[in-house]
Amino acid sequence: MKIIDSVAGVFCHQGCVFAVRRQSYLYAFPGYESFPGGKIDREDSNRQHSSPFLCDLEGRSMHALVREIREELSYDLPAGISSGQVTAVKYLATALAPATAPIRFRLHFFRIDLQARPQFDVDSGEIAAGSWKRPEELLDSFSRGDALMVPPLRWVLERLQRNPDGYNFGDLSPQPDENSYVPRFELLSGLTMLPVPSNTFPPEKRTNAFLLGDEGAPKLLVDPSPESPQVLERLLRTLKGDTLKAIFLTHHHHDHHEYAPDLAKHLDVPIWMSTDTLSRIQQKQGNDYFSEVCVETRQAGDCVTTWKGEEVRVHSVPGHDAGQLALVPESLRWFLVGDLIQSVGTVVIASPEGDMATYYRTLKEIIALDPAVIVPSHGMPMRSTFKIQSTLQHRYQRESAIQSLHTSGKTEIEILNTIYQGLEKRLFPFAMENIKSHLVKLRQEGRI
Repeated sequence: MKIIDSVAGVFCHQGCVFAVRRQSYLYAFPGYESFPGGKIDREDSNRQHSSPFLCDLEGRSMHALVREIREELSYDLPAGISSGQVTAVKYLATALAPATAPIRFRLHFFRIDLQARPQFDVDSGEIAAGSWKRPEELLDSFSRGDALMVPPLRWVLERLQRNPDGYNFGDLSPQPDENSYVPRFELLSGLTMLPVPSNTFPPEKRTNAFLLGDEGAPKLLVDPSPESPQVLERLLRTLKGDTLKAIFLTHHHHDHHEYAPDLAKHLDVPIWMSTDTLSRIQQKQGNDYFSEVCVETRQAGDCVTTWKGEEVRVHSVPGHDAGQLALVPESLRWFLVGDLIQSVGTVVIASPEGDMATYYRTLKEIIALDPAVIVPSHGMPMRSTFKIQSTLQHRYQRESAIQSLHTSGKTEIEILNTIYQGLEKRLFPFAMENIKSHLVKLRQEGRI
């Protein structure tokens, strides 16, 4: 995977830093807390910058930092240095995202000390909000479950909290040993993600498993699906310090339960799922698939654990799979939606378990509930329902094109070749399933 180098400016004044929240419609880190900055472009010169302070640091990074701060905050960093408003610019830290990240950034943090706080004019196209806060305030917001943060940002804030004048914290890159363990990290406090290598649909290669449950409440492992006995061993090693109450399956597709019975047997815990999911797994895998473990069914409205003291309840989200269940706390601060959507691309709505009309209704229902963060099984958690709304809009556009082409006499293959131009051929069968599901919906509604 390509590594994208980027820079971040950490403005510091009297124990506070200027932090921003990214817009929820951005492709990378939607709605995450961050520092102003962005990727280093090819056009950024590699010559040493001429400004004091900046001339002592790597050239391309400084030119990118100046450009990004001007674009995002309308602030002229060299002018701030010349006027004496900026009293120092120092290297702070570097962090490279792990190989499991959907976008692999190498982020270089630079500390910018100020004599006085300027009036920043933030770019609303990229930044939803910006404010001066003490590092502990930002960390408390994360701990309460109110903020999305990548781990290196928290590590920078923790070091600044301990040492407000600190710099040169070095390499803060996470160092997961993927030969022995499955990576685990929190982007939302209290919801641990484990991106498990799985036999999922391309181009994805992992399914997110989740650990959930307050201290003293039932601890659940959601959707473990290791792709092989070797990955199963790594997952067991990763979970060694956790005391689990149950394994929870969102739905019946194999990339959400493969080796789950082996895992449940080893951990001596039951598996929870919907009645529909149990039936479909047994139809595909045989009635003895769960013969050595305890299986219990759950349904919409059931409370399964707590998060930040709130009850976490089951919610029915059919459409992609008739028996699919989601998990959501009382406050709607997040919604674990399984395969209802994913952060990149669209999901397959395939017969017999998938139904396009039902899928539309479920998407609209969640949009109306307006949860703060959407947590998918593939990809990253995302702030707001923007991705659900854009997925619904995308399906409307696809449906309109399919209806028009079908009415003009095009066959299913001709429809596929027309509206999926440029799609990899290995993905054609999945695209065809969506076309067929749209045609079924259009016939049911009397529109073709």
